[in-house]
This record gives sequence, C-alpha cells and structure tokens, in this order.
Amino acid sequence: MKNSFAFILLFIVVVVSSLQAQKSSRPSSKKLSTEEVKKFSVAEKFYEEEDYLRALPIYTDLLDAHPDQVYFKLKSGICYMYKSDEKEKSISLLNEVEQVAPATKDIYFYLGRAYHLNQKFDEAINYFNKYLAQNPPIYQQLLSKKYIENSKNGKAFIDLKIKCDIKNVGPVINTENNEYVPVISSDEAVLIYTYTGPRSTGELMDSEFNPDPNGYYYEDVFISQRVGDQWLNSQSIGPNINTKNHDANIALSGDGQQLFLFHSTEKDGGDIYISYLDGEIWGVPERLGPNINTKYWEGSCSLSADEELLYFASERPGGFGGKDIYVSKKMPDRSWGIAKNLGPNINTKYNDDSPFIHPDGKTLFFSSEGHKSMGGYDIMYSTIADSTWSEPISMGYPINTTEDERFYVLTADGEHGYFSSNRKDGYGGQDIYTVSPGYFGEGPILSLVVGVISADEQPVKATINVSNAETGEKKGTYHSNSATGKYLIALTPGSKYKIAIEVQGQESQIQYVNVKSLDTYVQVQKNFQFYTDEYKKENGIATVADSSNSLQADINNQVKQKNAEKVPEVYEAHVYQDLIKKHGDEVKEDVSFNVELGTFAHASDFDPEQYKDLGTIQSHVDEKGNTIYSIGPFKSLLDAEIFKYKVYGKENSGWKNPAIIVTVNDKGNRKLVQQYYENEYTRKDYVAPTESSVIKSKEDYLASNPNGQLSALTNDKTLEIEGISYKVEIGAVDNPSDFNLQKLSKYGKIESKKYADGKTRYTMGPFKTLAESEEFKKMLIQKEPDASKSLITVVYFGARKTLPEMEEIKKTGTYKKAEPVLTGGNLCDPSAPQDFSYFVGKDLNNKEVYNKLINTAGGLCAEGLIFRVQIGAYRKPENFKHANLNSLEPPPTVVLPFPDGITRFTMRDFKTLKEAENFRQAVIKLGTGDAWITALYQGKRMLLQDLIANNFFNRKIN
Repeated sequence: MKNSFAFILLFIVVVVSSLQAQKSSRPSSKKLSTEEVKKFSVAEKFYEEEDYLRALPIYTDLLDAHPDQVYFKLKSGICYMYKSDEKEKSISLLNEVEQVAPATKDIYFYLGRAYHLNQKFDEAINYFNKYLAQNPPIYQQLLSKKYIENSKNGKAFIDLKIKCDIKNVGPVINTENNEYVPVISSDEAVLIYTYTGPRSTGELMDSEFNPDPNGYYYEDVFISQRVGDQWLNSQSIGPNINTKNHDANIALSGDGQQLFLFHSTEKDGGDIYISYLDGEIWGVPERLGPNINTKYWEGSCSLSADEELLYFASERPGGFGGKDIYVSKKMPDRSWGIAKNLGPNINTKYNDDSPFIHPDGKTLFFSSEGHKSMGGYDIMYSTIADSTWSEPISMGYPINTTEDERFYVLTADGEHGYFSSNRKDGYGGQDIYTVSPGYFGEGPILSLVVGVISADEQPVKATINVSNAETGEKKGTYHSNSATGKYLIALTPGSKYKIAIEVQGQESQIQYVNVKSLDTYVQVQKNFQFYTDEYKKENGIATVADSSNSLQADINNQVKQKNAEKVPEVYEAHVYQDLIKKHGDEVKEDVSFNVELGTFAHASDFDPEQYKDLGTIQSHVDEKGNTIYSIGPFKSLLDAEIFKYKVYGKENSGWKNPAIIVTVNDKGNRKLVQQYYENEYTRKDYVAPTESSVIKSKEDYLASNPNGQLSALTNDKTLEIEGISYKVEIGAVDNPSDFNLQKLSKYGKIESKKYADGKTRYTMGPFKTLAESEEFKKMLIQKEPDASKSLITVVYFGARKTLPEMEEIKKTGTYKKAEPVLTGGNLCDPSAPQDFSYFVGKDLNNKEVYNKLINTAGGLCAEGLIFRVQIGAYRKPENFKHANLNSLEPPPTVVLPFPDGITRFTMRDFKTLKEAENFRQAVIKLGTGDAWITALYQGKRMLLQDLIANNFFNRKIN
C-alpha cells in the first residue's frame, strides 16, 4: 500500500531471518542439562516476543555455564543493547562473536547497532558499511543506510550540545520497573503516567489474565500531586480506569480535568478514550467518536488549551508513513469533526507520534523517526503561522539520544519539560525525566489564569465561559473542580476576552481581559467568591460581585515585572539570587569559594589595613599581570556571599561596590560564578562575563548593609528591604509523605525544600514585609487551626533564617548557623505587666471568662513555662483511643499515672496560651470533646487557676 510500510516490518523481518539463519548454531540439547534446556526454552520465548530484558539474565546464566557457546554470547550481546545501564557490554560480547565466528549471520549489522546505541558513531558507520558491502537483502540495506544517517546526525548534534539540565524525577516516581508517558497540568500541579511492574493490577499474568510467573505485568495509570518542588508518592488512579487489561494514559487537558487513555481490543488496533474528573474521582473511560477512532491504531493525542482542537496519531491509510499526526476540530454538538493530516512538514515516511500542543496554541512537540533523528524516536517541535507548520527542529542532544525519546510535555511557562526515556542513569527500564529549560525557541506567550472558585466559603463546581469580547465568538468552556474549586484557563494573545464565571443560583461574575498585544508569559492567581444572601446575613458579610476587572490589573502588573526582568542586568541578578537559593548550601570536594576584594594593576593601589580584622588576605597575579586580592576559602556559595556583605559593611561603602565579588575555585581553576554555573543562565541572548568588571552591581540586590537598612528589620515591620522576603512555614517533616496540610493550598501555593538537617520544610509566601507575613499567618490560624504551629521565616540571601537569626545578623553583620525552632512562633514579652485579679476565683468553664483570658494573656509567655493540651485522662489507659488524632503528628504523649492513679495523655508543647488554645480547637474539631489546657512550670504540672493566682506572667511562682 505504501513503500514506507517496509520500515515498520523491517525489525520483525530482520529478527526472523536471523533466527532462521542461526538455527544451525544453536547449542545441542545434548550439551545442556534438563534444567538448562527448560531455561533455554524460556529465554527463546522471551526473545521471540522481544522481551529482551527478561531473556537477558537467562542467556547470561547459560553463557556462564557454557562460555564456549557462541550462540549464548550472540544472544546476550543483542539483549544488552536494550539494557540502558549496561548496553556497553553489547559491544564487547559481539566483538568476541566476530573474532571467534566472523561468518555469523548479520554480525556486522548487530555490531553497527551496538556502536550506534552507545553513541560511538564512527565505529557504527564503519560496521554498517561493512555490512552493506555483503549485499544483504534490500530491506536490510535500507535499514542500515537509515542507521548511517542517524549516526551522522548524532555526530552533528553532539558537537552542537544543548545547554540544559536533565534530571531523573527520582525514586518517588521512578522504580526499577517502567514509568513512561508523563502528562502534566499546565501549572505543573498534577503528574499522571503509565506504569508496569509489581504494583500493576493483577500482577504477572498470561494473555488470558491468569496468574503466570512467566507472564507479564499489564499497564496501569498512576497519579502524583506536586507540593512545592516535590512530587508526592504516586497512587493508582483508581478502579474506574485501572483494570486487569492494559490501561495507559496518553494526554491530560491543561486544567487537569480530562484524561485521555489508550485501550485496545481484538476488534481494533487500539483506540483513544476519555475520562472526566468529578471531584476526586476519575470516571469510567468513554471511547471517542469515529472521526478519531478507526479499525486502525490510534494511540496518542493532545488537547489544545481552549479544548477546541485534538491532535492525535493514527496508522490509518492515506498518510505519509506508518504513524501520522492528525488534528480534529470540535463541532457545535461537541463531537469531533473529520480529522485532517498535518501534512508533509510534520509527517514523514517514518513514524511520527506523541503530539503535544502547548497551551500557547501554536507550538507542537512530537516524536519522530524522521526529521534528522539520531536514532529511534527523537523529540521535535514546530510552530504554526497562517495555517502552515514550520520545518520541525530537533530538541537536540542531550535531550535526544540514540534511544527512543517520546511523550514530551511542557509547562505553560516553558521552564520544564517532561519526557520518558530508558537512559543509562535511570532506575531501570523507562524512567521519567525533566529538562530545564524545556524549550529553546522563543519563549511561550500567553496568560495562564489559575485560582479557586468558592460558594459560601466552600469549593464549588463552576462553569467558566470564555469568549471574544468584541465578536462574541466562543473561545472555550471550562469548569472548576467540585472538590477543590480549582480552575485553570490559558489566554493567548491577539484578543480581548470576556470571562463569565457562573455558579448555579448565583449572579455571574464577569471579567474583561485585553491581551491583544501581550508579548510575554504571565501567570496570575485570581480567586472568585460567591455568597448566598442567607450566608451573608448569618456571617455579616457585606459584599457584591467583583466588577472591578481586577484580573486585567493583575496581568498588567505581571507584564510590567516580566518586561523589567528582560533587561540583561536584572536577569543576571535574578538568576544569581536563584543560584543562592538552589545551590547556596552545596558543599563539593575540590570546589571552594573566595571573596575577591578587587583587581589592581599596582599593589600600592590596595590598602589591606581596612580588611585585616576580617581574615587572612591572599593574593595572586592573573595572566594580565594584575594582582587579585581575596579572603577565603569558603565551603559554600552562601557562606562566601554572606561574608561579602560583611566586607561591604566594613568598607562602609554600602552594597554597590562592583569590585567585591565571589569567585569559584574549581579544582584549582578560578571561575566567575556565571562561568561555574553556566547551565543556570539559560536565556539565549545572555552572554556570561569574562571579566569581574562586567558584573552589574546596581542590580546585585541580594542584601543590604547590615549597619544600614537591615537594622530596621524588626523595628519597622512595614519596611521593604531588597533581597529580604518572608514566608510562613506551615510544617517540617523528616518524611515528605508525613506532611498532611496539603489542604492549605487553597490559600496559596505551598513550596517545599529539603534542608541539610534532613527535614523537608513547607512554606507559603513570599511576603515583602514582616507585617504582611504576620497578617497572613494570623488569618491562616484563624481559618485552619491545624496551622497553629506555623512560624515566620526570613529569606535572606536566598536562604532560610529564623527571626532570632536575623536579629544576630542585624547586630553583628554575621550569620551564625543554628537549628531552627519549630515550636512556638509568637513573639512574646515575659516582662509585660499584667493584672489578672479579674480572673482570680472565676470559673474558666464560663465561655465569656475563658475567651477574655485568651484575649488578655494569649500571646504572653514566661521563662520555663509551657502549655500542653490534655486529650484524655483514664484510670485504665488501655481504654484510650486516639485514631482520630493521627493527622496531628506527633502522636499523644503518655504521662505516667499521677498520685490519684489517673494516666493522662497530652499533645505538643506551646510557649503561649493562645497557641495551645488554637491546637485545642483543632483537637475538638477532630472529635475529641474532652480536651483542655494544662501548664508546666519548671517541670511542675499546674492548672490555669494556679497560675492566675500567682500572677504568673510577671511574677515568679513559689
């Protein structure tokens, strides 16, 4: 039907012909034991089914027992090509086969393939040419020529190596089994992927779904949520999707509410299905209509951000090659229209698969065996203008390799790409990777709007209709999630939009957004609140629907900020700040940091006296004969950066001296920070400086003179200081799976970071002033008692500091590392005078009296005084049950029986009464009605009335 179909069958033909040719060299069963014959039979079965990784250990065991058997060596060498972490072994084994049995059928072909997969392209080309000289069948000639072309492409791409950072997403997602086809929501909050391994439904099964130790794991779909920078432990997506059959995800809508899946039966070659998210439950998948699915294979797709176009791959007749990419438009009745082939600019005579249309609506990523591939599938991208797709561009090396790189997806801002690959540094099989930056063309241009829609303070499913404000043309219909209220829409430039948010029984809220001339990517947070008249009356809320068009103002502010960041000096300073945040605490062998005081042509120009009390001054002469003076070494970038500002303070020149810089000693080589961390500076038009004087000090705003603005840090809580911001830390855990305050994400983004002490800390913010952070913390605790343990931290030089640590910096200009204190969090004055005569003899069970006590003394403290919440008192402690409090780790503390024979159970230590009361309310909310506050003073248990009688906040207790 099409001559390109020969390439689809080529691998099968080559394997079959080789097996037939090698039958004569198969080891005689007489040379094998009965057990070895059985093992050999199993290995051959796996090999014929192309399950090379399961065949490999059997072949190698047989080779160990019979090292003279060339057949086992050949098969082991071929199988090692598919083992990503040991594929170099294929070269040595196949070379041995060539040496002892040079007439082995297709040995030059296999050696060419082994060298190609190991990126030894010259050797690969040599062996493929030697193979072609043997005049093999035409289809093997074509395949060899294709690999020669791939090898030439590979040489070119490695010479043009792309500057990027590729990371395995880690063991929370990846295992020794297979994880592939990652799909993400546009805001990178949800990751869904396909998995095969022991966690698959049904475990090892044969083709009839019966348990079989020699069977296969069938595909299942797993899901993970992102908190801060960390992915949480993944879970099965649920029984509506995962069955004993193969169940594989292929695409996720930008808002994370629609999941596309692949499923095949005996009646079709494989079809595309869709599942809808209802609250937290994914629905039963539904097959898409006949314009998408045919009797041929359809197995990958991508939905445009406006949900009006579906890009998908199909093997239907009439295309350019085996798999082609098509697009279908949604019809007025919401069905999918007749599919259109994207044409020869995208599709080739080889396989073209795995489309992903970016939220900007114009950039298409896909995987192709054509278009200058290095081998297998390579990731390409193309942009559309005037209905024409541009010539695809390879993502290049090291994103593309000689392996298959497929299923590429990109965040809305273009910062991170996700793809699956079986690379050498993986955990085994296919793994999921990220690459930063995720895109090397012009940056995406769109406005991503995210937020939460609520009704009477509860999440609600709302309908969001987006249309062209000038023509009335419909641009998309979206829905918020009924369980979380979260919504997400992408607005592309060139139009003025009308956004109508509709909640049943409520008046619609309307926002107008003009992004006709938008020229950058922005992301804004916009929440919408709806209230019933009854709720407003009961809660004293006087509000009307938001008609201020505040969304436009938020977008304008973001655009202004983004444009300012495009200035090279500002970009450099922002990256430098991120460097300190990401890498400031890193300590590496043979790498140290110095604070350079200046570069001078004449030694007499430098006066060391002003620095002599700061440390030992070192000097060396550069290649131009100038003398560089420095103090160091420091183990980390953060230590050097902090010391730099101590030098600024000593010099009394503020913080704008461009001569004083931090440099890196990398294994004896002096480098500027921009040179050592060159992969972090990813903007195409940025040129790293080669001389110290290039550094733009006016934008180097990471801190201020400790004797200047910093002295006002806690004196004026409304002061904004460049380089200093504040966050509210809501939790710190040893194991991220123990973090249980994800629900607070409705109040803002939760970020996480693991620190050197092993703890992962979760924060919200940042805030520009201390006052803003205190106000947010107050609101959070009022609405969510579980957040009562929150405390305020300071981001200083990109690093976390507590307020007491900042006081130390303020006083001395130095930073002394200290373990963070996670309990407490309220500033208090133990010496504050207070008269408690009103409360003496009063009944604290009286709600009015008790509330007055909390309001009067809730924020005060005293040395040696702590408060605990007692959650149970039992004569028989075995009767105490606390399963309902498991979410409030750490678990209850058992207090040994008192003289009265009662065993008491308490939770947590608090510095102030108010903190203890907030926690008590959280305990009561979880169903423990008998919760009350006790106090310990210097280890002695006391009742609140005892403390009141002693006026305990400002008088020593007897």
